[in-house]
Amino acid sequence: PSMILQPLVENAIRHGIAPKVEGGTIVLRVARDKGRLVVEVIDDGVGIPDERRSEIYESGIGISNVRERLKVLYGQLFSLKIESNPGHGTTIRFEIPELIAPGKAGKAAPVEAAS
Repeated sequence: PSMILQPLVENAIRHGIAPKVEGGTIVLRVARDKGRLVVEVIDDGVGIPDERRSEIYESGIGISNVRERLKVLYGQLFSLKIESNPGHGTTIRFEIPELIAPGKAGKAAPVEAAS
């Protein structure tokens, strides 16, 4: 449900906007893959400096909040991956079990949005 995904995606996007380079882009991609929902937040901003990478999971930081929410909601059934290239941007990708009410499943194409 959107109430579950909204804070996760919002937190990931907020992290991409905070150090945003003027004119930068944030892309949100959502897709289904083998019974899983795949969400990617991709920015072309400043990236995460190598010396700060060990801090990204510390308490109080947006990525830490995303990881903790995923743990609470999905236990060991989620994955979270962060790829960052300093000076070129960051990709945050998480996968969760796809939960669709019986009879509600339809074919959905991946969605891509930029701001």
